[in-house]
Amino acid sequence: MRTETLLLEIGTEELPPKSLKPLADALTDGILKGLKGRGFECGEVTSLGSPRRLATQIRGVAEFQADQAIEKRGPSVAAAYDDQGQPTKALLGFARSCGIDHPEQFDFDRLKTDKGEWVVFRETRPGKRIDQEIAEVINQSIASLPIERPMRWGAGRAEFARPVHWIVLLYGDEVIEVDLLGVRSGRASRGHRFMSPELFDLPDSEHFSEACRAARVIVDFDERRQTIRDALILQAGILNASLTIEEGLLDEVTALVEWPVVLSGHFDAGFLEIPDEVLISAMREHQRYFHLRDAAGVLLPVFMTVANIESTDPALVIAGNERVIKPRLSDAAFFFRSDTRTSLEEGLPRLKQVVFQTKLGTYHDKARRISVLAGRLAGELGGNVEQASRAGLLCKVDLVSDLVGEFPDLQGVMGGYYAIAGGESEAVAAAIRTHYQPVVSGGDIPKQVESCCVALADKMDTLVGIFGIGQPPTGSRDPFALRRQSLGIIRIIIENELTLDLPAALEAASEGYGNHFDITEVYPYLLDRLTYWYQDNGIDPDVIQATRGLMRGNLLEADRRIRAVQAFKHHAKAANLIAANKRVANILRHDDALDLPEVDPSLFEFDAEKALHQALDRTRDELANAVDDEQRLLVLAGQQEKIDRYFDDVLVMAEDEAIRRNRLATLAGMRGLFLQVADFSLLQ
Repeated sequence: MRTETLLLEIGTEELPPKSLKPLADALTDGILKGLKGRGFECGEVTSLGSPRRLATQIRGVAEFQADQAIEKRGPSVAAAYDDQGQPTKALLGFARSCGIDHPEQFDFDRLKTDKGEWVVFRETRPGKRIDQEIAEVINQSIASLPIERPMRWGAGRAEFARPVHWIVLLYGDEVIEVDLLGVRSGRASRGHRFMSPELFDLPDSEHFSEACRAARVIVDFDERRQTIRDALILQAGILNASLTIEEGLLDEVTALVEWPVVLSGHFDAGFLEIPDEVLISAMREHQRYFHLRDAAGVLLPVFMTVANIESTDPALVIAGNERVIKPRLSDAAFFFRSDTRTSLEEGLPRLKQVVFQTKLGTYHDKARRISVLAGRLAGELGGNVEQASRAGLLCKVDLVSDLVGEFPDLQGVMGGYYAIAGGESEAVAAAIRTHYQPVVSGGDIPKQVESCCVALADKMDTLVGIFGIGQPPTGSRDPFALRRQSLGIIRIIIENELTLDLPAALEAASEGYGNHFDITEVYPYLLDRLTYWYQDNGIDPDVIQATRGLMRGNLLEADRRIRAVQAFKHHAKAANLIAANKRVANILRHDDALDLPEVDPSLFEFDAEKALHQALDRTRDELANAVDDEQRLLVLAGQQEKIDRYFDDVLVMAEDEAIRRNRLATLAGMRGLFLQVADFSLLQ
């Protein structure tokens, strides 16, 4: 069967940079799924995209679908024909659904079953050609794209992320003509908006990337990204500077350019008097510039930018970028100097004008709750209560500063600088600076005890409050980032090895709201997030399930148990112990296992019963004296032979009721010892 490369290109106005890659991948996935679902064989798949286009290239696409064997069961034979053997209304309706206009002339097959004989329609339909199916496949893929705010343009009713100007749809060197998004498909594409603005015809679907490159467009997102990375590293080497490439910024820049050219420029060294974070944020957020440092880590008055044009006069482009960045940095410097004229404490009353959440009060209310809770946590964790309370009270004041108003990503960070400028201690400043951490998945977390207490207090206050007003996260909405806040609580406690009663801490957070909120749903929610976190860190789901019932509130203790059980699964004796626990759990589901008596050794009939009973008594003492879960697991593993012998020699479900219930009591005692560490019956 003939196969060719299928190419779809949707040409648009400039697409939102953060949406480009997800849209390109989703379009490709949807088309591939649609083709395979219709029986078209497909080969290698490539998702392509630049600021002005989304494209999908699928090699080895079969020209025709596989033939389809159709079988439909209709009414029973008795209901299909009347006494004269003529088709009834039931058969006529079934025939129409099968595309048969004259059922009396069609010889239906029959199917005999235990319940009777049925009319059956069977047919082998030849597969359709790609051009007969592709339009529906593409339309369905487009309809499912994750476009938050679709646009309309012109007089038509088509909707897309941005107005569509051209469509290319090729199968090999053949144009498949369809109407998509109000545009008729062809083979004409467009190159770089400025360096190659003319239309050009694609000769075939296979050489799309090469044709675009000739028109000054690198259409492969990953290739364009690597090109930018390599050029940044090369330019940094030329400047003898150190470069840290932020992956998010690199992705955004990649989505903004079609023909990347890396250039470097300078700004006035006098701006280096203000904090590095301010300069970096101004360059990154406003201009998409990359910053540079010297060998000692000192920020340099140099930036690198990625232009979307290969200029004949690069110096002119650099001068334009230098001219644009200067007022940005001037504004930042002005805001910083203005903000440091007043202390954080003087700015605290202004938080009364900033609403945290309509039902939960202002940020001034929140700051006072954080202060009380942070001090309480510091007392429990051996930190400085006064410093934790002070940091908690002042940690939100930078929200009303001019600089954070302009650069929201610097909240917390600037609060730390303003704290030092206002004479606060380094511990207070550090706690303010880090209390939002982690700000991204896997990001840094606070380390000092006081910093941990403020961060935990802030997150717990938000979690308890939002749950308290009945607005927990849903599948599509989490406006207060409770998932991230919960993971932050988990990581701060476990990675810093903090011994904290988490339910009690949540109860203390509720006291900040006057005990008006029920927290019964909050701790289980945290455990759910803990489960996802462990799975992301390579812990088996069955291990988490087996230990979840023993998570009493000390996450550090739970973490040690989970990791011990995860390691124990690979112990030589683990498989037999897990199997035995599953067997015991199944037996104890029997009605006879209800209200069991104490074990009566006088009812033992076998040596294996006596041996297991004695072993369980010793095990109980050894578990009580064990120093950690690893030792407890080894104690339990030591009972394998006696447990195996018991099941080999003893019939638990004996006919004599007293003996049967006595043996069940023995098993219940054994299961109880194992449950002190984990529910082994849930392990795989």
